[in-house]
Amino acid sequence: MSELPDRPADGEFHCFQTWVNKATSWIGGTNPLCADAQGRICRMSADFMRARDEGAFPVRFWFGAGPIKTAAELRKSQRQARAALKLQYPWRYRK
Repeated sequence: MSELPDRPADGEFHCFQTWVNKATSWIGGTNPLCADAQGRICRMSADFMRARDEGAFPVRFWFGAGPIKTAAELRKSQRQARAALKLQYPWRYRK
């Protein structure tokens, strides 16, 4: 698929459960582009569930290749990822 970067993937989720458990900590706030084994772009949870149901894992990801293009959008994405991490791992952010 032409939308995918020409470089090797930065990582991958081997199965759906790995995506559920690790997506925020592995790719949160990095403006990733995710694609399943069939080359389809995965943008939301429904896309990942489709990949699970159709046996299209692993889902590969590329940092910085996602749909967010402006610096302001990237900062907003990073803030949202940090907020999600604080909810998931509150002990990391205690003072």
